[in-house]
Amino acid sequence: MNANEVIKIVESQLTADEQQLLKDTINYGAWGDCDMEFRNESGDVETVSAWGYCTNEAKNAGHFSGRKVAVMFKSIYKKLCPDNHMGRFLSQCNDWWGDGSGDMLFIRSELSNSFEEWAKQ
Repeated sequence: MNANEVIKIVESQLTADEQQLLKDTINYGAWGDCDMEFRNESGDVETVSAWGYCTNEAKNAGHFSGRKVAVMFKSIYKKLCPDNHMGRFLSQCNDWWGDGSGDMLFIRSELSNSFEEWAKQ
């Protein structure tokens, strides 16, 4: 599946506000690369290269604030990372640093550039 098809799938599952919050996270929260677990086509867990985005930084875009952000992230995770915080294209980690300072969202490396272009729109 190519990146444009994946983005269409993601768009079809998220509300307009959730899409904007995901774009804000990508645009303002870029953190770096790592290995992360995702589900493959068969539903099995696989560890692959990913790009991480700090969700705390999404607020810097100025579109959303407060409790609304937490509620939207919960909805995004439920839709796109439904299996123990893992999805096929995105995965999520609560408390990445282990100190309560924030969550991280991960996109498979082979998709991250396309998602970053999409987020600029």
